[in-house]
Amino acid sequence: MATAIPLTEFRDTERSVLTREEILHKPWKFIGYRDFATYISSDDESFVLRRFDKLHSRILLALQDELSESEQHLTFLDAKFSARNFQDVDNGCLRNDQPERRQLLQKINNQLIKYDGLLCQYLQLKSRSQAPRLNVRNIKTWLDNFNHPIHANEVGFLEANDLISVARTEKAPLRCLFEQKVLLPTRGLFGIILSKWRDEIILQRDPMTTQVDDEQIDLLVSVLIFLSAAIMLLIPLWVLSVMESIFHKLAVITIFVVAFLAFMTWATLARPFEILASTAGYTAVLVVFLQIVLPSNK
Repeated sequence: MATAIPLTEFRDTERSVLTREEILHKPWKFIGYRDFATYISSDDESFVLRRFDKLHSRILLALQDELSESEQHLTFLDAKFSARNFQDVDNGCLRNDQPERRQLLQKINNQLIKYDGLLCQYLQLKSRSQAPRLNVRNIKTWLDNFNHPIHANEVGFLEANDLISVARTEKAPLRCLFEQKVLLPTRGLFGIILSKWRDEIILQRDPMTTQVDDEQIDLLVSVLIFLSAAIMLLIPLWVLSVMESIFHKLAVITIFVVAFLAFMTWATLARPFEILASTAGYTAVLVVFLQIVLPSNK
C-alpha cells in the first residue's frame, strides 16, 4: 500500500541552506522553470513572449485560401442553380435552399469563425509594444548567472525579433533612454529605485540583473517633467524682459519653442495634434509676454 509523504518534507526551507556552488552545479534541479517563471512574471515588462508573425501569417493565408475556394464554389452553385437550362430552383428562400448550398454555407460559416477569430487575436498582438531590450538583456543575464537552468533550445525565443511585452502601457522614448543609459549603468540610481523582491523569492536576488520600481520611476519622471515645464516657461520670460533687440527676443522665442516641441515629442506619449496644440499655446504665451514687455523697452 502506498504511503502518503508529508508535504512539509518538500518545503522550500531546504533551499535556503543550499550553497551557491550546489545551486550552480545542478541549476536544472534547484532552479528550473519554477524560479524562471517566477522571475519573468514578477514584472509585466519582464514577461516577454513571441508573437510568431510568420506562423500567424502562414495560417491566415491558408485559412484565407480555404475561404477563397469556398467562395468560388458558392459562386459556381449560384450560377448553376440560376441557369436557364437548369431545373427551377427558388434562390430567394433560405429555408428551402438546396442541400448542397446549405452545407457549403455552414462550412463557410465555420471557416469564417476560425479566420476572423485568429485575425482579431493577431491584430491585438500586433498592437502590443515590442519587448524592451533592457528586459530581454536582464533575462539573459539571469540565465547566465545561474548557469543556464533552462535548456538552451527552450530559451532560444529570446533571440527572436518578434518579442512582445505583456505590459499594457507604452513608455516615452526619453524614458526608455533614461532607463537604458542611466538606470542600468548606475544600478537603479545606486539602488535608490530598485524593485523590492518578495521575501519568498530566494534565487532571484541576483546582483547582476536590474529591475526598477515603475511607481518610483513614474513619480521621478512626473517631477522632472514639472520642473522642465517650469524652467521652459520662466527662463524665457526673464530673458525677454532684459533684452532690448527685437531680433534677439525672436531668436530666444524660436529656440525655446523648438526645445519645447522636441521635449513634448520625446518626453511624452502625446499624439501629434496634441503636441502641436500645446506648442501653439506655449508660443502664444511667449508672444503675449513679448507684446507686454516690448513698449517698456522702447
